[in-house]
Amino acid sequence: MDNPSPSRQRSWAWLSVLIFLFNHVAANDAYAQRPIPVYREFAIGETHEISGICLGCAVESPEKAVGNNTQDCSVFKMGLAVLGSIRQTLIFKHRTIDRFTKLSIGIGTGHTRLSVRLLGQVSVETFSGDTSNNDSRPVDVRMLKIYEDSTKGELEFITSKPYDRVRITLNGGLADINDELRVYFADQTYGDFSLCYGPHFAGETLYYSFDGDSKDFISGKDLTSTLLPTYQDHMLCGRQGLSVIPCLENTLQHTLAPWSLGDTGTVGFWARIDRQAFCNETPKLRVEVPPLSITLTADSVTACKTGLGCKTSHVDNPGGLNLFVVTTIPAATNPIRLFINGIEAPVPLEARNTPPLDGHLKVSLNQAQIDEMIVYKKVQSFRTIRSWYTDNCLQCQVSPLLAATHKASLQPSAATPGLYPNPTTGRVTIGGDATVNDVEMAVKNAAGMEVYRTRISTKTFELPSSLANGIYMITLTTKDHKVHTYKIVLSR
Repeated sequence: MDNPSPSRQRSWAWLSVLIFLFNHVAANDAYAQRPIPVYREFAIGETHEISGICLGCAVESPEKAVGNNTQDCSVFKMGLAVLGSIRQTLIFKHRTIDRFTKLSIGIGTGHTRLSVRLLGQVSVETFSGDTSNNDSRPVDVRMLKIYEDSTKGELEFITSKPYDRVRITLNGGLADINDELRVYFADQTYGDFSLCYGPHFAGETLYYSFDGDSKDFISGKDLTSTLLPTYQDHMLCGRQGLSVIPCLENTLQHTLAPWSLGDTGTVGFWARIDRQAFCNETPKLRVEVPPLSITLTADSVTACKTGLGCKTSHVDNPGGLNLFVVTTIPAATNPIRLFINGIEAPVPLEARNTPPLDGHLKVSLNQAQIDEMIVYKKVQSFRTIRSWYTDNCLQCQVSPLLAATHKASLQPSAATPGLYPNPTTGRVTIGGDATVNDVEMAVKNAAGMEVYRTRISTKTFELPSSLANGIYMITLTTKDHKVHTYKIVLSR
């Protein structure tokens, strides 16, 4: 085929710019989002003690605060405890690693409505082994979440220090001296709240958020660019990411002294490919962090280490926002590992004569976007890499230009709330921003028989303990007769 004429090339260039501007100015929020998995780890062990002058004080059934059964509980019996206290320490299997997590403790009373005043003598503290994190905190209004059954609720807060156990302390009894404190469970939740609302991992060497600029967050130094950088809205966390004018390649690089990650490190970033049909150039994204290079094309990703070789893996959805992570260590087996969306790609290392890099960090992109690039001079664990994806995949929508070809299927529609976590151990939360007010809830088993019906006015509710494990259909009917039905798996 003959090459296009100069006038035709100019027309395509103008069309590219117009489409680029349209997608940046008129972007809507209706792009499909993937469901966000929420992972919960329950306490696996406990210790308890009574201190001071505490006649008749005891912890009954302490083992019932352990595990994923959210319906049974340990019970703090206070007796005469003017100068006494009861403590129960719940122990997790894993110590949290360099990251924020959400800690939830299921609590309740025998008959009194929960309130901050009632729990005025209750405090919570985290530990790493036997060492306190010195973060003891009393119950406050931000921490206390009350269920529809007002005698039950949760203490919920974000932790800022690594821990593997949490201690609940009751000093001197509840405000209602005729009642008891119940502890149902403690769990760590790895969900959708870390990167977008607070610090993510500790120990970064380089961090480029690309949220409207190309500066390294740690050093404050900017990348130099061959073209004026452009930024795409609605990327990770609803913020911006680095983009490029369609059909034009841009290279950004760190132009100071040569720099190397060394033999041990981790490189991670979020990216997607546009694949505009009207461009003559092949869409591509290439990241160089010497001695590593990572190249993303329309259907694959290749990670190479100078002098060693490369790993190449197919990418199922290059038009979606995917997380790519590469780790390297000086080892005979698996010196390079490639992860896509938190899962290691099972591909072999191919020996290649990869040319040496020039010692400068570079990002080159054409018909692509990149966001939240982080570099460490240490290897992150599998669990941390997986959590990086599950915690932060809030805006993993399809590329705008790719989505434009399916405009009819992406028309704005009324948002439908979801139920999470799913599978669940019994406690369920209604997602979205909808207000829950006197909603009728009906639960049917897999045979279609109704097994439970109630009304709820809070977004979090408990399925009854009488329900066996299995698949259920939950139907919510609002006061204005809107009906939403969900399938949920109960696994206690």
